[in-house]
Amino acid sequence: MKRNRIAVIGLGRFGQALATEAQKNSIEVLAIDRNESLVNDIADQVSEAIIADCTNPKAISAIDWQQFSTVIVAIGSDIKNSMMAVILLQEAGVKNLWCKVQDRYHAALVSRMGVQKVISPEEEMGRRAGRHLRHPDMLQQMQLTENQYVAEIKIVNIVEQRSFMSTIKSQDLILLAIKLKKQTEFEMAREIPSRFYPGDKVLVMSKTREGFTWPTLLS
Repeated sequence: MKRNRIAVIGLGRFGQALATEAQKNSIEVLAIDRNESLVNDIADQVSEAIIADCTNPKAISAIDWQQFSTVIVAIGSDIKNSMMAVILLQEAGVKNLWCKVQDRYHAALVSRMGVQKVISPEEEMGRRAGRHLRHPDMLQQMQLTENQYVAEIKIVNIVEQRSFMSTIKSQDLILLAIKLKKQTEFEMAREIPSRFYPGDKVLVMSKTREGFTWPTLLS
């Protein structure tokens, strides 16, 4: 098995974006779709692109799936076809199978089928948009474990060190890294500046399941 080789089945917007981004990050990608036009569109951007209908057992049996570390079913718009592809891939011995889902019903079905990772991009984008409306200073948030979240926060007003650290402590947060406006990269938070200015950024970690619930961290 090649550790850095994956297959992406379904080349809609999500599938294309996933495949091309993985390829840019030094992962060999086999892109698959039954639509010739979609395959031609991505052929020059991935290691290999083929026309195949992965709801057809003959198409599945024609590919050596053991060469891939991960197979992603990105047929999110058609639940029946998505589930058929999952079933056939499992029968073909695929061990690490991911699936893009259309809704919670779809997610529940493929989860019960034993898919290793369920991807719901629309739901996640909705959550991010909702969080951004509530917390416009939060650039992005990532869940590490069930009880740990990391967020990138943009400083929106001048904040004195004492006020900043008081906020961090009151919210039960851990300050991980700081990126001042003049810097190009984040640095470990070994020294806290006497004052933060708009455009500065910080990485903080929450230690509670609720994550980041402040109205705005640094207003």
